[in-house]
Amino acid sequence: WFMAIPESAEPEELNQMILIRLHGTIWNHLMFGALYSGWAIQLFMTGDVSTQGLVVAFVGVSAFGIVLCLMHVRGAVVAYLGSALVPLIAFMWMSEETHFRTGAFIVIMVALVFVIVLNRYSRGFARMINQANLVKRQKLEAERLGKANLALANQDSLTGLANRRCFMSTLERRVNDVKSHRISGIAVGILDLDGFKLINDVYGHSAGDKLLVEVGRRLSALQSSRVYISRLGGDEFGIIVSNKMNDSELIEIGELLCDAIKAPFCVSGKKTHLGGSVGFAKWADQSDTGESLFEKADYALYHAKENERGGVIIFAAHHAEIIREVREVDRLMQDADFIDEMSLVFQPIVLPNTATTVGFEALARWNSPLLGNISPDVFIRSAERAGTINKITAFLLEKALGEAKKWPEDLFISFNLSMQDITSSEAMVRLIAIVNSSGFDPKRITFEVTETSIMDNYDTALLSLSLLKNMGCKIALDDFGTGYSSLSYVRALPLDKLKLDRSFITGIENSEDACSIVHTMVEMCQSLRLDCIVEGVETKDQLSILSAMGVKLIQGYYYSRPLCSNDAVDFVLEERRLDEFRESPMTQSDMAVIG
Repeated sequence: WFMAIPESAEPEELNQMILIRLHGTIWNHLMFGALYSGWAIQLFMTGDVSTQGLVVAFVGVSAFGIVLCLMHVRGAVVAYLGSALVPLIAFMWMSEETHFRTGAFIVIMVALVFVIVLNRYSRGFARMINQANLVKRQKLEAERLGKANLALANQDSLTGLANRRCFMSTLERRVNDVKSHRISGIAVGILDLDGFKLINDVYGHSAGDKLLVEVGRRLSALQSSRVYISRLGGDEFGIIVSNKMNDSELIEIGELLCDAIKAPFCVSGKKTHLGGSVGFAKWADQSDTGESLFEKADYALYHAKENERGGVIIFAAHHAEIIREVREVDRLMQDADFIDEMSLVFQPIVLPNTATTVGFEALARWNSPLLGNISPDVFIRSAERAGTINKITAFLLEKALGEAKKWPEDLFISFNLSMQDITSSEAMVRLIAIVNSSGFDPKRITFEVTETSIMDNYDTALLSLSLLKNMGCKIALDDFGTGYSSLSYVRALPLDKLKLDRSFITGIENSEDACSIVHTMVEMCQSLRLDCIVEGVETKDQLSILSAMGVKLIQGYYYSRPLCSNDAVDFVLEERRLDEFRESPMTQSDMAVIG
């Protein structure tokens, strides 16, 4: 036991120690055998016949015992037999006594049996050891491959950060740590890159991958014992912040991550810029799970991208109320009859100089008997998640064209299409069939699409819009300026109109910068020979400023809120009666009556 080899020894050191021990054992038994043989010969020479017989018997028994004990060390056995028996056998054989030679012959036979048995056992033992070593090597290789596979399964191959699978498992562990009070709190965040899709499409996927690698490198440098970052997929990154912190500290972390992304990138030899939006959700109580925290962070991110692009939003109580509403809407979407509860309203699109209505935008409304009026933003997103948006679009388009047939023939109708509408060949075939069967002139139809819906699948969207354009329909880019706003895309798309988002109009009366931005956009539309429609006009001052800029079409509450179908018809007819009245010659008596 005092010569035991420590288990902590390294493999090379272990092998070296074993070899030294083996060599020592062999030499020890070689010398012991020589001394033993000398002692036996001396006794044999001086003893009587009975003593000589005992010597032979003792030597044989000793040899048997040593061979039995050292069968696993063949070299030591051979060394002992060679040094102990060979001299004794030689001495006995050279003796003139017949019984000595007979004894020598017996010893030789016994020695041969020992050697044969030893050899067979040694080969079997060697095979067993080799097999054990092979199994050990295979086990080590399996462990190595297992670790490598685990690393591959948990690591994003592009950025080197942890992947979504690892993120979710880490999140569950952190949640359990909070529940068991090993850490004081946790916050989950999702960071989404703003503008990556555009760069990826313009410069190619290879450049996009290089950009993601650099983003991963920058974010990785910001990791710490408290901040864990992974790539969830695409241009989204997950964040886990361990231990409790207040909102300002959490926002500071989010802004630090966004600032790292805002630094210029070099793509194909050119400098380009990205932005980032972050949504956070903090641990509230024991009812929170990893999945619920992730869902809350995802909603906070959506809110940031919709309202504060490039900012950091922390999930709050009013967001929870919205999520509950969304879940209720999702549940109602499973009802086959929900579509019958939907209706349309129509908001006038007006020439500002003459206050003449030239068209209406059809807007979807859902008045649920259970939830009341549901916001279009909510039920449209819910329909997109549920995969029912194409069905809703077809139903509402057919209904809208039926109502528009009641209007004067010089009015157009503007109708919104979702991303799933313009990226689905089946949906496009159905929409085209509805237009063709409606009896409504396609030239009086304007289909509105958002920048984001086009960028998500540009090639398919371009094909769909071209099909609608070839039918005679017009195409408008909605909410221009809130998404990618790339002039190269504006020029490439078959557009007829641009609609400026209402966010550019807010505060235009008091902001020279806002005026300059809108004026630049209006001039751009004029240079591209596109009609410019400004949304969200609510005051006379806004109208005056826009008219002075040369804006041709406006839409907003200043002229009218969205109207039901009958009210829209009455609105136009009343407007035209007033126009005819103003243009007709009036007598003094007429004036007196009016007075």
